[in-house]
Amino acid sequence: MFWKQRRMALQKRLYADAAAATPLSSRSRKELERLLSISGNAGALHKEGVLAKKELEAARKKIADSIGAHADEIIFTGSGTEANNLALKSFSHVVTSAIEHQSVLEPAKNAVVIGVDAEGLIDLAALKEALTPEVDLVSVQLVNSEIGTIEPIRKIAKFLRKLDRKIFLHTDASQAPLWMDIKVERLGIDLMTLDAQKVLGPKGIGCLYIKRGTPIVPLLEGGKQEQGLRGGTENVPLAGAFAVALEDAQTNIEERVKRVAEVRDYLWKQIKELLPDAIMNGPQGDNRVANNLNISIPGLNAEMAVVAMDAEGVAVSTRSACEVGKDEPSHVIQAIGVPDALTGTAIRLSLLPDVTELDAKRIANTLAEIAKRYVNVL
Repeated sequence: MFWKQRRMALQKRLYADAAAATPLSSRSRKELERLLSISGNAGALHKEGVLAKKELEAARKKIADSIGAHADEIIFTGSGTEANNLALKSFSHVVTSAIEHQSVLEPAKNAVVIGVDAEGLIDLAALKEALTPEVDLVSVQLVNSEIGTIEPIRKIAKFLRKLDRKIFLHTDASQAPLWMDIKVERLGIDLMTLDAQKVLGPKGIGCLYIKRGTPIVPLLEGGKQEQGLRGGTENVPLAGAFAVALEDAQTNIEERVKRVAEVRDYLWKQIKELLPDAIMNGPQGDNRVANNLNISIPGLNAEMAVVAMDAEGVAVSTRSACEVGKDEPSHVIQAIGVPDALTGTAIRLSLLPDVTELDAKRIANTLAEIAKRYVNVL
């Protein structure tokens, strides 16, 4: 019986890649299932269409309420990537940071890119110097997906408000809702990207908060949906499930952060005890989001470690899922000044809200076993 239970325990998979995607919460799943029965197009005038429109607008209002916005300031998109593109491509002269997600860096290829320090914090002095008369948008993420850095968005907003001209402020807050209050007035932003799959919601839907008066150019043309900014039939079931997930994410944040940060710190302590040479990449204190740990083990190839850990039933990653397959090291790890010898060793551990110390212990033990097996094996 003991060995049977042990085998069953080992077969249970542990998921520590929440920064890439999260499972559906039970409430989000129930809402999705409820809304799947709605067959009407929200743009139609008949009863089925009116019902679909009613549910769509209820989801929009719920999202707006969760972030302290007006319902007409929420535009649904097919993903966080699309929301970032909608925001960035509406402006001609952009300033951003070196560790942004590729869905910001790619559409802003001609942007002025500001460096960051060893913790991933944007250089505010360099940002101020970059604000030439042509600049019309600053885009800085709220939480970095790889090293968990929490950027000083409120400080940036406060500085921009003091200028004698209007520079709009966008933040990709996709990684933040489970761990931070994202009320838009408090942040002081004009545009904010959110992604359902990062907050225990469904994949395939995101949204862009657009403060009233902010100029935006449509990204998808062909219909008048979403105030003419995003043509195409709206996905009512995904919108409703997203709204429920975001509402839950913004509830009991302090309690969630305290508990998960304690497990994260316990995980790091366990790793250091088993692997004394392990190095933490990025912020060391309060500037790190509660569920993130990015580590390097000298001599251990990160991609090899991820594959080996997966075989042992533990899911971790090396970088943003949107960059998997690239030959060069993570641009985030390079930007924070990790030595060349270690850029290929960075492993990201991003924990779910229900993580336990027992989970953390297994992750650490598995990582230690993999390291002893594969260090310097290339």
